[in-house]
Amino acid sequence: MAVTIIKETIELNDIQLDGDGNCFIQKKINLQPGYRHMLQQVDVFEDAIPFLRGAPSDEQPNYEIVISPYPQIPTNMLYNENTLQENRYVAGGDDSVLFKANARVRLNNHSEFTQFPSTQIAAQNKSYFYSDHLYINIHFMGIDDLVYGNIALSFMMVMNNVKVNLLESTMGILKESHDAMCALVMSQGHAISINDLRGNVFPMWRYGGIRPEHTLSPNAIGSFFLQVPTTDKELMQSTATIRNAVGRARRMSAFDEAFGQTFPDWFRFNLNEGLVSGPVRDQWPPIKHDDNGNVLCL
Repeated sequence: MAVTIIKETIELNDIQLDGDGNCFIQKKINLQPGYRHMLQQVDVFEDAIPFLRGAPSDEQPNYEIVISPYPQIPTNMLYNENTLQENRYVAGGDDSVLFKANARVRLNNHSEFTQFPSTQIAAQNKSYFYSDHLYINIHFMGIDDLVYGNIALSFMMVMNNVKVNLLESTMGILKESHDAMCALVMSQGHAISINDLRGNVFPMWRYGGIRPEHTLSPNAIGSFFLQVPTTDKELMQSTATIRNAVGRARRMSAFDEAFGQTFPDWFRFNLNEGLVSGPVRDQWPPIKHDDNGNVLCL
């Protein structure tokens, strides 16, 4: 186990944006192969105030910074629809991203940063990777064909390196190379109405809460879960009796009645497979083997 501190800088006098208003900057950092690299701490510092050459004084571009094991691929998604800044990097929660920061360039002031993970979590990060290289990716977004200048950024990364076997290292590198193949357009999640939330997830929510499943009384306190007589000695419960109780707890009830029949719906939580799905066969069918030991499928 060895802790390594990596310091890097990116300093450019001028950057030329393309016809779509984008400029992509990249820097590769070589690491030792055969290690699991844990990125424990990340810090980003803007050493100079960016200069907007040839731009109106009220025009403020944006840029995003991503630290990742492989180069980041620009997507077809928008960064800012109002000023039409597009081809942003993948979201910070993507598996290919170790650290991401977005910045709003301000005239005659340092840029305003937001980052993922947050500054509190980034100071005690636990992200790890296996590739023998690390990339700093920067994406500037502004006015088409415009020249910006005085770009100076400093990076510090604290890494904990642990030697691993060849199999773990190879599988980790393979996963990271596949994660780097990002989707150009992402669309996840779906909108849910308030009626669906109230009616489908917790049906009794709209009626003031769940109805009591079993009315308690001094004489019935002992039979809350299973039908145990309160004045007689306790009888052994058979599998069939318990399975019958579970079945009644799974039955649908009317909207204004208690969940389950006599037994609550949560009575079946964490039960074994035989009680939930039905009787378990006493003896499994015999299997036949081939001469080489393989099981024959009949």
